[in-house]
Amino acid sequence: MLTGLTWQRAETDGMKMKLYKGVILLFLGLFIKVSVAGNSTQVFYIELEFESLVDVNVTKFLGQLKEIDLANATVTQFNSTTKCNLSEINKQCQCMPGYTWSDDVECTDQCTLNINRTAVCLTINKVSIDGTTTITNRDCTILCDQSLIESSKHKEELQNLTTMLATKYSQLDYFDSLVITGYGSGSLILNYTVIYLGPVSMIKLQNVVQQVENTNLVTKGFINIDIAEHQPVDINSSATITCTPSGDMGPTVNWFLTNGQNKTTEITNGQEATLKTNGSKSIAQLKYFSESWKGTFKCVYAMNAISHTASEQLDVALLPNIQALSDPQFPDCRGVSSTNLKVYCNISADSENYTVTWISSAYRTTVGPTDRIGNRISYTAYFNIKCIDETLKVSCTFKNNRSRNNLTRTQNMQIPIILENSITCPPEGVWPIAKSSYTATLTCDNSGVGRRMRNCTGGVWSKEISTCVNANLFEIQTDVQELNKGIGFIKDNADQLFQRINDSTTLKMFTFPNIETSVKIFGVMDDVSIRQQNQWNDTVMSKLVSSASNLLNDPSGWKNPKTEDTFISVQYLKTIERMMNNSNLISNVPYISLNAQMVLCNHTSAADLCKTFNASVSNSDNSVVVFGFRNLYQILPTAQGNYSNTTILSVTPVNATNMNRSITLEFDFAKQRLPNHMIYCVYWDENLNNWSSEGCTWAGADNPTSCTCTHNSAFTILMSKNAETLPYMDELTYAGLGISILSLLVCLIIKILVWDAVVKSPISNFRHVALFNISLCLLFAHCTFLTTAKPENIPPNWCAILTLIKHFFFLAVFFWMLCLSFVLLHQMIYVFDRLRKKVFLGLSITVGYVCPIIAVAVTYITFNNGAEGEYYSKSTCWLTYKGTLKGSLFAFIFPIGAIVFVNLFTLAVVIMKIATPSISEAKARDEKDVAKSMIKTIVFLSPVLGLSWILGFFVLGLDLTVKPWAALVNYSFTIFNSLQGLFILLTNCVGEKKIRDALLKRFKIKQSVHSKTESSTKAQSSIMRK
Repeated sequence: MLTGLTWQRAETDGMKMKLYKGVILLFLGLFIKVSVAGNSTQVFYIELEFESLVDVNVTKFLGQLKEIDLANATVTQFNSTTKCNLSEINKQCQCMPGYTWSDDVECTDQCTLNINRTAVCLTINKVSIDGTTTITNRDCTILCDQSLIESSKHKEELQNLTTMLATKYSQLDYFDSLVITGYGSGSLILNYTVIYLGPVSMIKLQNVVQQVENTNLVTKGFINIDIAEHQPVDINSSATITCTPSGDMGPTVNWFLTNGQNKTTEITNGQEATLKTNGSKSIAQLKYFSESWKGTFKCVYAMNAISHTASEQLDVALLPNIQALSDPQFPDCRGVSSTNLKVYCNISADSENYTVTWISSAYRTTVGPTDRIGNRISYTAYFNIKCIDETLKVSCTFKNNRSRNNLTRTQNMQIPIILENSITCPPEGVWPIAKSSYTATLTCDNSGVGRRMRNCTGGVWSKEISTCVNANLFEIQTDVQELNKGIGFIKDNADQLFQRINDSTTLKMFTFPNIETSVKIFGVMDDVSIRQQNQWNDTVMSKLVSSASNLLNDPSGWKNPKTEDTFISVQYLKTIERMMNNSNLISNVPYISLNAQMVLCNHTSAADLCKTFNASVSNSDNSVVVFGFRNLYQILPTAQGNYSNTTILSVTPVNATNMNRSITLEFDFAKQRLPNHMIYCVYWDENLNNWSSEGCTWAGADNPTSCTCTHNSAFTILMSKNAETLPYMDELTYAGLGISILSLLVCLIIKILVWDAVVKSPISNFRHVALFNISLCLLFAHCTFLTTAKPENIPPNWCAILTLIKHFFFLAVFFWMLCLSFVLLHQMIYVFDRLRKKVFLGLSITVGYVCPIIAVAVTYITFNNGAEGEYYSKSTCWLTYKGTLKGSLFAFIFPIGAIVFVNLFTLAVVIMKIATPSISEAKARDEKDVAKSMIKTIVFLSPVLGLSWILGFFVLGLDLTVKPWAALVNYSFTIFNSLQGLFILLTNCVGEKKIRDALLKRFKIKQSVHSKTESSTKAQSSIMRK
């Protein structure tokens, strides 16, 4: 039966297949094993023809045949592959179980072939190997020389290398061929393909690889891949792809997808894909998958230098994204009974077979031609509408004819019709006429993706709202969504993605849709990074910071045109914080961009190293990542009643277990703090979605730039827009001034009434003149103060005048107090040297009135001739205070400070005089009397010497943010000085015995005169009656 059979070594035969014809009608495949040195093998095919009557006998004989020994070979493993039934002109053939038709036969099951054509079925266990071997002791001089390709030298070199490799690989069963497919320099690099027409032992293959050094193999045939049985599968459905290895290949398996553009990407877990294992099987599960998964799936098991692969195509029946447009947008039926309309349904071009169905409420519908423009296909329909209805309803439905479930997608349109009584917005630039209560839309300019929209309300156009996104950004978003689905790894794409984002966000004028898209891209990238357990490292941080900075170039672009809010900035901040929390940084070199800076800080970092813009962080206990935002304070929602003009610092701990370590922050902006304005150290509370000061403490007015927080977040400082106020302070002031004014009026009246009775000596005259003028000036000062209680209701010119009057009278009060102080000092020191009345009056009037006038005039001229904001404040109608030693207020404080100091000295002299009486007085007084005298002196002299104004210096020195001391001092100052007139009345009028006696005597005299007059009148009337 095998007469005439010839044998030939595989390594000299390449891909050439041996076919032999017998005389019996049976197609039989025989495997021939060569028993020469190297134990190489070769597969041959034998075609036997025999009568159908002996089919059973031949099949039985071949089944019993185990091997045939030849001179230097053994023929073994006989297998029937193909069975044919012959006719006169052709033959009907089919593959035996376990075999399938070769690629050159276009058949699936039974095949009709020409009688002379050889029918070849190959085993389904066929193995193909793509190998790369580097031969270090040879070079590529001959093979790589293009001029030698047709030479015998080149062919001989190629044949020798083929024989060398085939000698190794033909040791495995079912070896068919080895062909060198390419070569390269760098030593000698060979690429080749090996074919085995049957199962191959993985262990033996590994042994061969060890013999052929510097070799990497990629195999097909060791793994069985199962995919959806019925294809195509519908989009948004589910599918399972399973790879089952023929043996133990270890736990490491990778999945890849090659799409229609021949781009191969590794698959991982994502929103639409889940990878899992079941024993040795690897399973890729797709759920609600999109068009992205249409392509060829490949699983790869890596075992040292061998990668075992299997691949299969997944065909997906797609549905298009439909963009519907009408021309015109608003059909105009004014003056006509019917009109025509053209509607487009545009889709992206693909290879699917769609049937498009139009449905409308129009009178007549005509389907127009289908146009292809670039990568867009436009389906059109024409409608004739009667001008009766307010709107026309139109829908286009796309049905995928390849879908087994008749998959469809419909785009509905409601087209407003302008009727005779319709209110419209007129055409404006590129915007067409529009019907009121509807929205006109336009495509984006400059290849943007989205729509431009404009509402027509009551015949008036509203402002344009755009959803147009930069085409490059939209493409980046699409690529990131692919990663989110599970197609690709973020670590392989992060660098170029951040570079693309950086390049696409360098525009100075940035729109809200672009900003919103960029923030979403950042968010999705971080979601993918966390899911894939990837951390952002130093290699991408520079581009990440630059991209984040670019988004802050134009704060005005962050306002949502629909809602007028900037809450997308909150999402931006959260996203950057999450990305920093998902970072793994080593370098502490700052990453600096225009609007964003990032630095890794630890306890070894210098103070300047932890600084971003005008804020810094110091943290001795823990390493933190500090991210500073320059313009973000202008964008984030602000706390009511407060404002910020400084950097926002996001502080993220390097070690996530140390989340609540205390950190200290420094904000230079706080140096601009106005007096009595509260500083709040705050962080963004994601639960409240607002700023919160919980866990953060301000260092106070003495160290206004410092904040301490017990947690990590996004921090900043807020300054109160209004100065701190004390409750009921105004009420206390106005009530006290009212009482004081009445008291001063009473005091002045009393002094006028009893003047002659109490003023008996020059000293008494001097004192009462001073007291009278103090009371008079204080009365005018308090009245003017009350007049300016509501500065907002006072005209600007009057505000300046009233400030001058207050300034003068308050100074006059203190200068008259100084006169009184001089009188007391003179009396204490020069006991026997009396002042002359004329001298005193001249000096006191000069000091009491001329000096204040000069002081006010000099101050007025010095501060820009009384300019508003320089000399006086419009908001208070009083002198300006701009900080320590700044403002016109200090032109008032310095003289009264000097006067109060002199008065305090005077009081001290008087007390010392009381405490050290003369010898004669000392015998008559005990210590209690001395103490009482001292207390009485202090009580009586303090109001008229203005000693309570000492508290004013503490008021200036103590910021109202210093609690509770500032409140205590301010309340004391307000009470004592607003009631100064009352205290003068009580101590220097009613409290003085001479005045009381004179006042009582005066009233008694009047009463006596009144009584005598009354008695005289009665007596006269009695005499007359008599």
